[in-house]
Amino acid sequence: SSREAFDLLVTAGLLSADLANKLKAMVGFRNIAVHDYQSVNLDIVRQIIEKHLTDFKLFTKEVMGILEF
Repeated sequence: SSREAFDLLVTAGLLSADLANKLKAMVGFRNIAVHDYQSVNLDIVRQIIEKHLTDFKLFTKEVMGILEF
């Protein structure tokens, strides 16, 4: 599962546990957005963008560091 993938990255030392936990929490929202998009709360979308966009940027930075880009 998507959540397990983050656990594997932590176990391999490729991702911090704190960031993995934040990203795992977002998996549930992703599932709603993809599979039940009519029930997506736009206020929640706004909060994710305003408060958690840095989590996505940090994930990208950590992955790019692993790939040495």
